[in-house]
Amino acid sequence: MRRWLALGAYTALLYGLLPFGPAIGTAVQEAAAGRFLLGRGAVAIVVAGAVALLVRLRRRGAPSWAYGALVVAGLGYALGLGWLRAIRLERVHLPEYGVAAWLAWRALVPTWTDRGSTFVAAAVLAALLGWGDELLQAVTPGRVYDLRDVAANALGAALGALVLAVWRAGATSGAPSSPG
Repeated sequence: MRRWLALGAYTALLYGLLPFGPAIGTAVQEAAAGRFLLGRGAVAIVVAGAVALLVRLRRRGAPSWAYGALVVAGLGYALGLGWLRAIRLERVHLPEYGVAAWLAWRALVPTWTDRGSTFVAAAVLAALLGWGDELLQAVTPGRVYDLRDVAANALGAALGALVLAVWRAGATSGAPSSPG
């Protein structure tokens, strides 16, 4: 139950901050650290994360599918960051819904176990939460419903679940036996 509460609290935080999004976004973009993290820093984080995952996979003797999934995740983040470069603040959607996917997976895994279908379900659940975020923006003063944001939220959820599956690959117990 605590895991579902954590997912609910995170969702409430995301939804509760909707009216303040423009002000928070402006403050982040005006700060040097924010500009870096939304620009070159985002690329550096993805590269560092990929290297760390590669080292982890090698140490754990992970199956070959995990290396392929890591390549797909890296390409997904590269494409996502490139797609969202015009309005850099939009890049926040990727980690925001990656975290939602992780929390959804944590809530689902006690019942579903650590299988590929659990990662897919977590990604779908997180993407639905992202769609809910956009639906709420449609009725929030100063905010708008944007299909591009729905897609960015879903991409963040899918990539987050994929990275989690890669992270879990090669675990001595409960590792997913296949990517699907």
